[in-house]
Amino acid sequence: MAKKVDMAVSQSKESAKSLNQTKSRASIKRMFDEVAPTYDFLNHLLSLGIDNYWRAKATSRAKKLLEKNPAPRILDVATGTGDLADSMAKISGAKVTALDLSPEMLAIARKKYPQITFLEGYAEKLPFKDASFDIVSAGFGVRNFEDLEKGMREFHRVLKPGGYAFIIEPMIPRNEVMKKLYLIYFKNVLPKIAGLFSKSSFAYDYLPHSVEQFPQTTAFTTILKKSGFKTADFFPMTFETSILYIAQK
Repeated sequence: MAKKVDMAVSQSKESAKSLNQTKSRASIKRMFDEVAPTYDFLNHLLSLGIDNYWRAKATSRAKKLLEKNPAPRILDVATGTGDLADSMAKISGAKVTALDLSPEMLAIARKKYPQITFLEGYAEKLPFKDASFDIVSAGFGVRNFEDLEKGMREFHRVLKPGGYAFIIEPMIPRNEVMKKLYLIYFKNVLPKIAGLFSKSSFAYDYLPHSVEQFPQTTAFTTILKKSGFKTADFFPMTFETSILYIAQK
């Protein structure tokens, strides 16, 4: 029995690595449809509730940049169950539209936040005209894009001149001690905890691999500038376990 469990875990990890290598839109959609019922609970549990602080921090910065805009238009991409979209909607006068490729995630988001417009779609082909939004945000979803650079060019396209992209992603700490502890939790502890509550151990084996493979700090700001943004900065949060990128068109 133990051998079967070990084999299943090994297969799940290999599948996660394989998904990172191919990362097709269909496979990502299928994965998030599968985890949708426990997604919110596990997000809060596995981050010890700090994910709410990260969203609030991004929203606070966005609010300051929009002080002179009485009715900002905001697009939240890879919205999941809508928590970042809802946070951004608290900015005075903001009109928020949110988009995700998972219909199961969107079904939950619409029940949670009926005041927000939720659409099914994907980042590499945003269904909006050029220069439509003051801010495009994305919380913990950019690393799942099938084509990262194409997605960033779409962010740039739909932003108004002077508009901002706000992107939150997990971060691997640069301090060697913190990095070691973080990866032990991320690779060994997190998937086991998730497995107690979710039928999809695969999704939580995929998570650490996706974070490791994602370009972070200056590697990602370089991609943002290559995609057309005139400035791109990053702001590590909570002992460098999460990072906020802000880029201006």
